[in-house]
Amino acid sequence: MLKTLLALSLALSICAATAAAEHAPPPVNARPETQEQRVIMGWLESIFIRPWNRRLTAKLDTGAKTSSLHADRIEHFNKYGEDWVRFSLGDLEDKRLPPIIAEQPLLRTVNIKCKGDDCQSSKRDVVMLTICKNGKEYNTEFNLVDRSNFNYPVLLGRAFLKNVALVDANETFLFKSEQDPCLAMNGPSHP
Repeated sequence: MLKTLLALSLALSICAATAAAEHAPPPVNARPETQEQRVIMGWLESIFIRPWNRRLTAKLDTGAKTSSLHADRIEHFNKYGEDWVRFSLGDLEDKRLPPIIAEQPLLRTVNIKCKGDDCQSSKRDVVMLTICKNGKEYNTEFNLVDRSNFNYPVLLGRAFLKNVALVDANETFLFKSEQDPCLAMNGPSHP
């Protein structure tokens, strides 16, 4: 009789635990599933800048909040009663390509703070540009800065990455530029 009561008690406990687990709220750190899943990218990837379809190497940097783009000869001007910026997109990787002269509305100017004794804060203009990666186009904000002392002309920060990609720090160029549908969408890269 005691064995029967213990077996019955154990069976009821298992049923109660199963029912409670089915109705329990998800853990706090669980992410809701979405239609659009983030893709895994290496810490270096090729992107295409629209509308010029110029291929550039981007460093994916989870330590940076905003994205940066190499630009020089930055000029401010007024167009349609709004502040605009004209800048040159020289290709740091292929000096044979002519620079692109771009004009974009100025979204804002930001103060970029740096850490360390030998660096100074700087003001940078921010523009919205379209990039293409893996056959998808994304509008994202870039601050314009002379990156000629850096290895890569583009830095993609957390503001871009948060809904688009997870970064695998052990990998580079997981998506080859010559196989990227972005290349075929507007033809070969051109100025």
